Amino acid sequence: MQEDAAVPILSDEAIQVLRDLNPWWMDPPTVRPTPPDYRRPLVGSLSARLRNPKGGLVEVVRGPRQVGKTTGVYQIIADLLAAGIRGRDMLFVRFDLALLRDEPAILRNIAHWYAENVRQRPLHAGAPPYLFLDEVHKLKRWSDEVKHLGDTFPFRILLTGSSSVLVARGGRESLAGRVFTTELPPFSFREVVECWHRGMARALPDRIRFLDAFDGALRRSRAEWAGLRPQQRLALRRILEKYYQRGGYPRLHSGEVEDDRWADYLVQTVFENVLGADIPDLFPVESPSLLRTLYLHVARLTGQEIAQNKLASEISATGIPTNQPTVRAYLHYLADALLIREFRRYPLAKKASARVPAKITLTDLGVRNAILRGAPSLWEGDPTTLGPLVETMVQGCIRDQNLQVHFYRDRKVPTDRRSPVVEVDFVAERVDGAVLPVEAKFRRRIDGDDFVGLGVFQERFGRPEAIMVTRDLSRWDADRRTLCVPLEDFLLTF
Repeated sequence: MQEDAAVPILSDEAIQVLRDLNPWWMDPPTVRPTPPDYRRPLVGSLSARLRNPKGGLVEVVRGPRQVGKTTGVYQIIADLLAAGIRGRDMLFVRFDLALLRDEPAILRNIAHWYAENVRQRPLHAGAPPYLFLDEVHKLKRWSDEVKHLGDTFPFRILLTGSSSVLVARGGRESLAGRVFTTELPPFSFREVVECWHRGMARALPDRIRFLDAFDGALRRSRAEWAGLRPQQRLALRRILEKYYQRGGYPRLHSGEVEDDRWADYLVQTVFENVLGADIPDLFPVESPSLLRTLYLHVARLTGQEIAQNKLASEISATGIPTNQPTVRAYLHYLADALLIREFRRYPLAKKASARVPAKITLTDLGVRNAILRGAPSLWEGDPTTLGPLVETMVQGCIRDQNLQVHFYRDRKVPTDRRSPVVEVDFVAERVDGAVLPVEAKFRRRIDGDDFVGLGVFQERFGRPEAIMVTRDLSRWDADRRTLCVPLEDFLLTF
């Protein structure tokens, strides 16, 4: 198709794809496919920032496959339409489509064609246009292209990227000072209840941000949680058992995946798509079999401390030769893909050492259960086996902007090598250095020995308040400055 001489050429096929991707250019404007009514809180925050007339940062959304990034974009576009933004002032491009990736100078050509043929006025004229680029990391030299558009035109930009921090890294290099990054992990337990059990969700107290827990917000909400009736708690525990088994990938709760196929779905999503394609496409993975084997080891050991050199030795013993630097690099790729989280020992050493174990968890417990084809019952299983699995669920709530998360392990008397070792599962740290220790003790009875690790940490680091996630106990212990909170309450609070 030959456009005006001043307008670069796009192929007929590319133009048709763009029109298909942007049905809101039609009259009346509409969003297809129709997005669900439920908005994830992170999506709601993104939408509000984009509607803010004073906004101007490039919004970057990171997240693994199948967690709702593209759905979130459709929801934001629907919100903009509802707020009175013209459909023709919004441009959505998906780069998981090879046809668009293969077009020469695609972003610049699309921008010129869009201004001339859709917006029908210069990009600088009138209200600023919105640009949504889905799976942008699949486009070669995407960051330079986005920088050019951001420097040249007043676009309000949102980028998404599956399975890799590459989006954020590119943003730091080419869009320094202009990027705000949001991580979109699988659904939390609270989100599962709000989306698919709305009657039950209406009985829940308001959610809080994790940073609010530093100032006692979780403790102050105890009375509201105590108001749940026994029947409601029983129903929530049934839902939690399913969430514990399957994790937070939304299609496992929406009914799109048959009940007997959920494990196959997760294995295909993670092993075939992410480990087999996404990560090797983006990083120098010389041995995909090593990457899969490493992930399997982490899945089996989720919630435990793992030393990189020990991992390298164990994997080499299976017949896949490797070394500590390669294991370190591959763990970095898995973390960038938001498949795992690594927690360093608190306080952080001046120099990281491969000999010092890190605590590593899967981001989503359901993947572990899919690989190993099941997990012990949450309510009837052995507490020793359940401990690391419960910690894997707990870590998913310890998230917020500008929050670092560590773990604590040291001798009770640091100068005495005969002194027993004490631990705290997680230590959340604000940017001002304030800390909030979180311990999980998932057993029927909690006694004084269970508070030893928290007590040692508190005495050593200024007596901060602490949280103990329990099976049943709900209590504020003023002497220990520790809030005991049942697992379902903790998971549903954030």
